[in-house]
Amino acid sequence: MARDWANRVKAWVAILSSVLLLVGSGCAFSHKPEGETHELSSLRVVFLDRHQIQSKYEEIVGRSAVMTTPRLVLGTQRRQEVVVGFYDYQTRTIYCPKMDFEVCGHELHHAVLGRFHLE
Repeated sequence: MARDWANRVKAWVAILSSVLLLVGSGCAFSHKPEGETHELSSLRVVFLDRHQIQSKYEEIVGRSAVMTTPRLVLGTQRRQEVVVGFYDYQTRTIYCPKMDFEVCGHELHHAVLGRFHLE
């Protein structure tokens, strides 16, 4: 009888160990999210120098390419900024300097995510 009880305990321990092993290894094989995916059906990129970008901005937007930062700070802390690249939502076109990955990447985010600046 004692031997039968010991065999049952061993069987239960083996079963529990197997279950814990499967549950624990499940995390290792779980599907990892692939991140946030966006597909753009049409996107045009036009590389221009800074002067051309400012001229194009003024032509398309109808405002000066030089503006005061729209920040939620005291007026004394506001400063002038010049447009160095932009995304035209109407034509789905990015205008940026060819080798300026920071500006072009920033405008790509506008193409994907939309407007996120304080207006």
